[in-house]
This record gives sequence, structure tokens and C-alpha cells, in this order.
Amino acid sequence: MRPIRYRPILAAVSAVALAVGGAGAARAEQSGAQPPRVVLVDTSFQSQWGFTGFTDAGPADPSTLVTALVYLNVRDPAELAERVRSISTPGSPDYDKFLTPAQIEAQNRLSPAQFEHVRHWLASAGLGFTQPNWRQLKVTGTIGQVQKAFDVTFDDYVDPDPNDGYVYRMPTTDLSIPGDLGPLVLDVPNPLFIAPKPKPKAQAAAAGRTADDASRTPAHLPGRKPGSGSFPHVAYDPPLMEPCSQYWGEKPATGMPQVNGRTPALAPCGYTPGQLRRAYGLDSETGKGQTVAVIGVALDSLEQDVNTWSQHVGSQPLRPGQLTVVHSPDGTPADTSAHTVGGLVESDLDVEAVHGMAPDADVIVIGYSSSADNGPNLDLASVMYALDHTRATIVSNSDTFRPTPRTQIAYDNLYQEGALQGVGFYYPSGDGNNGIAYQSGDEWTTGVGGTSLGIGAHGHREWETGWGDTVSKLSADGTSWQPPGPGGGTGGGWLPGNPRPWYQQGVVSDQQATGPDGKIDRTVPDVAMDADAGTGMLVGGIPLYGETWPGSDDESAWKYTERRYGGTSLSTPLFAGVQALAQQARGGKPFGFANPTLYHLTGTGAFRDITALTGPPPAAVAQRWVSAGTFAPMLFQMLAQEPIPGVPTTSSVGPGFDNETGIGAPTSRYLALMRHS
Repeated sequence: MRPIRYRPILAAVSAVALAVGGAGAARAEQSGAQPPRVVLVDTSFQSQWGFTGFTDAGPADPSTLVTALVYLNVRDPAELAERVRSISTPGSPDYDKFLTPAQIEAQNRLSPAQFEHVRHWLASAGLGFTQPNWRQLKVTGTIGQVQKAFDVTFDDYVDPDPNDGYVYRMPTTDLSIPGDLGPLVLDVPNPLFIAPKPKPKAQAAAAGRTADDASRTPAHLPGRKPGSGSFPHVAYDPPLMEPCSQYWGEKPATGMPQVNGRTPALAPCGYTPGQLRRAYGLDSETGKGQTVAVIGVALDSLEQDVNTWSQHVGSQPLRPGQLTVVHSPDGTPADTSAHTVGGLVESDLDVEAVHGMAPDADVIVIGYSSSADNGPNLDLASVMYALDHTRATIVSNSDTFRPTPRTQIAYDNLYQEGALQGVGFYYPSGDGNNGIAYQSGDEWTTGVGGTSLGIGAHGHREWETGWGDTVSKLSADGTSWQPPGPGGGTGGGWLPGNPRPWYQQGVVSDQQATGPDGKIDRTVPDVAMDADAGTGMLVGGIPLYGETWPGSDDESAWKYTERRYGGTSLSTPLFAGVQALAQQARGGKPFGFANPTLYHLTGTGAFRDITALTGPPPAAVAQRWVSAGTFAPMLFQMLAQEPIPGVPTTSSVGPGFDNETGIGAPTSRYLALMRHS
């Protein structure tokens, strides 16, 4: 799971949908001159992502030409939500009766009267616009006109770094819109305009224009080229792995101190797709006829990486045309530099997890936009692309992000639009026992949690429990293990402000759904699969070399290599692959928004209830990097019934629904039931 790329949400979406306030609005209310305005929370300089230590250089030139996106709401949010409930709920007369994109647009785009209201507001400020699609407007005009429309002031901000050659024009306070537009206009994502710093007059004159002319050129983000253009394709390099086991418990960690009176095993090298498919009983289908979209960094090396990896793990290679790579939804350059190596590794992991579980499913990788119009809300354009330009019915996104509250409404609208179209969205519940990753707690997405999984010599599931490890280092004299400290663990819990949805009623009790706010909240995850880094999947690719060797930021030296990876970044695409198998089993019919169907299957054996283990916890030794070129033994213990005192670990896994593994992990019964649905 990639880390959160935006600041925390300041209030629940439902609480700010029609919030009003701000300095301009307060003045208006006092004078009675105009109705209260709706504040677009988190749009000021103070709340912008990543801007610290900047110098305020004073008011921006109001004549500077700029462009910005404006997100529009749907015509009737309540009607949209009710239609999604009806089409997604088993037993409903509308169940599985999906709509075409044209039908969805006709039912949900703003009415002509609503749209005219928005157009008049923009025109009255002198702003023009184009409409990239029915959900948003691309507004053009000057900063002065933007200031008038949104009752705000823009200042120039300068990075003290002398190597930064740009001026950042940002609002000094949150933007706002007229109160009667609150239900129609959602947000202006990332109202940040970037332009080159004006050159000294002598330099500008030599270039044939004045410094003043230069400052009035249209604002834009600095161009960013892909890190290397193409990666060096080299022959297979031996895995940069510690000594390891091919399956759980295969090899003893000879010479290591005992644990609970026994020599621990060496950790698995990383399970292969064949082992995972067999352990979960999911090897009767292949995902044929299904298409999964993966949102993430779109690497040029992906196809070769996946094929090399497939050869080594015994999976079938990609057939021609099976993998489609879309570098960005709007053609802007993708960032594939060494500085984003974690994201590059994730790309290989996600695609290989989907392909491993559903080897015949088509996979479309959709990268991010780097344009100024999207800013930190990069994923929204990718989600729109998946709906508008692909045939995918399953969308897996291992990224985690928290957009502004009103932009979150735009995401909700897209998730519901997908549900009507027969498209489902899958997000990781998070890693590290730090609560939940925000998007997985949305009412309209499926959150995937993590388990620890022991697969035996013949591919059978030996044991499985909620992912929550402790880690012990070897003592200095090598004769004992140091006291356990926190290891990895799945995210899970509640999303305050999001009430328990209808599909969790009767499965998630009031006690389980009572969040820290004292209310009955949406509880995550919904389902779970293997995510433990100690029992993860073997992943291969060129960018792994950059992550495996500390300090290796020279992309030209990267080679194909393999290593074990886990996290809910693994369990999410694994489950996306499972959904491709299930859709194939049900005759190719998509689920759309799957949660109502998944919860409807509770108690049928479609999902194995994941509970705590009794007795001593399974333990394994793995080698971890401690410095360049140096490994150190680490003891991983998968938690038993009793958590170790003083170690902050998840401890809620148990019979029935829990906020580590949801309703459980899929079984062969899941596919069998789908064949008869």
C-alpha cells in the first residue's frame, strides 16, 4: 500500500457538503448584501500539500492567465444512491440490471437549468470554460477573474531553494462559492498555478520579450520527463533473497535460538500464484473474459517484468494484447524516476498479483496525471478514465489518499456511477495497525484487509489468522531473541461520519460498528487475503533492484530481481483477481458494487471465518537489510490468541465479522455458489 499523499480530512464529508463560512462570507452576512457562501475546505495555501517554508512574495498579478478544474455534482445525489442500492442488492427487482454509460449520464448530469446557473456564475466573473466530460469544467481566465468568482486573494509564493525556478500562485484563504451553488459545484482541486520565475529585464530583453510579458504567460506545471524513458532489459539476476523456504516450515533456521522450545523455520521465499490459488481453493477458474483495471504507476517494463516473473513462478505468460499500459489518463508525462521506486515496485506487485490469481483475465494499468489540473487528486482522473475508456469491471487501487472533503463527494459519485455501470472498486484497508486507509472505508468501495497464511508442502492451507506480527532482533551474542517489538499489521476500524451501510446490517453488530465517535459507523475491512510480509508473494521486476539495494538510485544499474512482498497492497489486487474468477464462474456477469453480494453470502461457506490461533504463534526467521550489503536475522511471530504485553498489535480477530479480516477469506465454495447464481 502506497502512503497517503494528502493531508488529513478536517471534517466528515457529510458535515461539510453544504458548509458555509469564511472571511468573505462573514462580511457578506454582516452587510446583508449577498447570501452566505459555501467554503471549499482545504483549498488555501496553508492546507496545500507539500508546501512548507515558502516565502510570501505578495499579491499575484491579477492579469496572469490560468486554467483550473471545477468538479460538478450529480443532478440528484439521493436518487443516485437509492438507484445504486437497488441495482446492487441481491433480491431487489433491479439486481444486476446495469445501465450503459449514456443512460447513467442522462440520468445524473446537471439539468439544463442547473447547468445554466453554474454558467452564469462563471460568466459574471468573466471566466470561460470547456467541458472535458459531464462531471467537470475546465475554467479559463485571469487570476483576477478567479479571485472574483471565488471571493479569495492569490499571492505569489517562492521556494527558498535557489534551484527552484518557479513561482507558486496560491489562495491565501479557502475558496468559496455562492451559497445557492453549493449543491451543484463540488470543488476546485488544487487551486495552484505555477509559472517560471520572471527573468531579469536584461535576460528577458535578449530573449525578445520583457520580464512583465514573461510573468503573464499561461501558468503551468514544470514539465516532468519519465525517469529513464526505457529501463535496461537484462537477463535474469539471481534473487536478492536470504536463505528461505519454498513453503511454510520447509527449512529450519539452523543455528538460530529456539522459540517455544523449537527451532523456528526459515520464512517462505514468497508464495507463488499456484500456491495461493491452491491454498484458497480457487484454481478451478482462470478469469477468462474478464478485465481488471489497476490504477498505479504505468511502467514501460511491466510486460517484460510480468513475463519473466511468470516463467520463474510457473504461471502462464501474458498473451499478446492481454496487458494494456496507459501511462496517464490525459497524456501527461509519467514519473518513473528512482525517487518513486516504491511506487514502481507497487506497479509490478499489483499486476503480478492480479495476473497470478486470474491468469486469463485482461489487465489495464492506468497511470496518474501530472497536470496542474489534478494536483494531489491524481487518482480521480484515472478513475474517470477507467469508467469512460475501458471495459474493466473490476478496478484495483493500492494507493491511499485523502482528498478535500468536497472532492471526496466527487469520488463517491464516481464509485456509484461505476456500480450502475457494473464496475466495482477495491482498496486496501491499510498497513501498520494505524487505523484504516480512507478510501477503503467509503460506503461504495470494497475494503480488503490482511491475513497471515501458512501454505504447506502440497499447497494446502496449514493455518491462517489475522495479520498482526511481532518482530524480534537477534541478540548481540547470537544466543537469544530480543524482546518482541511491533511488526506489521492490517489496517481496520471505523470511518466516523460514515454510518453503517445497509449491507452490513445483520452481519456487523451494533457493538462491532460503534466507532470512537460513539456512533454506529462503517466498519472496515470487508474481506481479507494474505498480506503478511512474512508470508507474502514472490514479486519480480526491474525496479525491485533499486529498492533492494539501499542507496541504489542509478536507474541504469537496475536489473530484474525477485523478493517477497506483502501488505494490503498485495491482498487488494489478489482479491481483485479473485473477483475476476468469480465473475467468470457466474457466466461473465459483473458484480458492479460487490459488497451487498459479499455480505449476503455470510454463513454460506463462501468465505472462511478467520480467527485467532491457539497455542504458540507460528514463527519464522527472515533476513532484513540493516545497512548497505548487510543482512540481519529477524524473528517474525504471527500472533496467537493472547497479544504480547506492551506490543501495540491488532487483537480484534475472532469469530464472525472482525475489523482485521471482515467476513473472511474466499474459498472454493465462493466460486461454486457463483456458478449457480
